[in-house]
Amino acid sequence: MEVINPDQNQNQNQYQNQYQYQQGYQNPYGYQQPNQYQAPPFPKPSNNLVWGILTTILCCLPLGIVSIVFASRVDGLWFSGRYQEAKDSSRKAATWAIVAAVSSLLGVIIYIVIVIIAAAAGIGSGIVNYPNLY
Repeated sequence: MEVINPDQNQNQNQYQNQYQYQQGYQNPYGYQQPNQYQAPPFPKPSNNLVWGILTTILCCLPLGIVSIVFASRVDGLWFSGRYQEAKDSSRKAATWAIVAAVSSLLGVIIYIVIVIIAAAAGIGSGIVNYPNLY
């Protein structure tokens, strides 16, 4: 027959309560420990902010600003645990930076073509060939 010491039983209950508190169960005061850290499902995406700034300054202002807006959201979303939204914002920032660069490149190409056509037609040369009316 085993004799149970009341102090030993009290110590055991105290240990169990402490163990439960460490496991995240509610303590008598109503506080619950936060969840454990979970690793993100993939590495942090690039925010593409540099590309957004460069395309804003060098290429196309409106489309570059859209790229900057999406790029500035990436870090905040990532650190708040919204990993998929951060990945989407990173992708959209890169897409808008590319669109800004391509549209600027197309604008330059169209301008060069117009200048070549105008030069070939003699527009802006200052020489005007009026028909002989007499």
